[in-house]
Amino acid sequence: MTAIQTTVVLAMTADGKISAVDPRAPRDSDPADQAHLEYQVSLADLILVGAGTIRAEGTTFTIRNPELLAARQVRGQSPQPITCVVSRSLDLPPDIPFFRQDVERWIFTTRTGLERSSDATTLQKQADVIDLGDTDLDWDKAYTLIAKRGIRKVVALGGGSLIAALVQVERIDDWWLTIWPIIYGGQRAPSPVEGEGFAPSAAPQLELVETRQIGSELFLHYRTFKNLSDSAQRKVYSE
Repeated sequence: MTAIQTTVVLAMTADGKISAVDPRAPRDSDPADQAHLEYQVSLADLILVGAGTIRAEGTTFTIRNPELLAARQVRGQSPQPITCVVSRSLDLPPDIPFFRQDVERWIFTTRTGLERSSDATTLQKQADVIDLGDTDLDWDKAYTLIAKRGIRKVVALGGGSLIAALVQVERIDDWWLTIWPIIYGGQRAPSPVEGEGFAPSAAPQLELVETRQIGSELFLHYRTFKNLSDSAQRKVYSE
């Protein structure tokens, strides 16, 4: 386990899709899954979200349950966790609702992204924009910064490219996966872990530590059991 605990919290269909082929297609929210997500987010000091997820959804997830907000206050946490958007290219529309939400905002990006983005100056006024490398994100540097800011609990909410990067740099300690009783299908529909994939001999392994069932939905809690050992497979997140 790392000093900073990183938990992935994702929901996916029974055929392993985290959204339909069109990520903006409307979907009815499930009360049980929403309550589960809100509880897990309430434990976080910082949320990691890929830029594609923010572009598709327009906003970050926020805690509304009064009991969870009170618990955060007792623990000495801010009302809402920091939301950190991860975008190597800094391709973020500065007019999306996310930038008007009452949350602390970070953006992990690269020097190249800062130099090439026409919105860099505006984004720097709306968030703490953090350069983590020339063209690729340095996750060791990112976690060093996170630790220096006193953050101990990170929750990663996707998408698949971000989760793949965190797997590859061995930063994920545990997973909460919700299985929706529905089939989306589609070759281009995103999955929880994208990137280039792993050979079976090098694939990270998980240990199932808890299961819950509410109606036809399953909530599966895994602990990372086997970390990658081949440093050549440590690839950085790109978007």
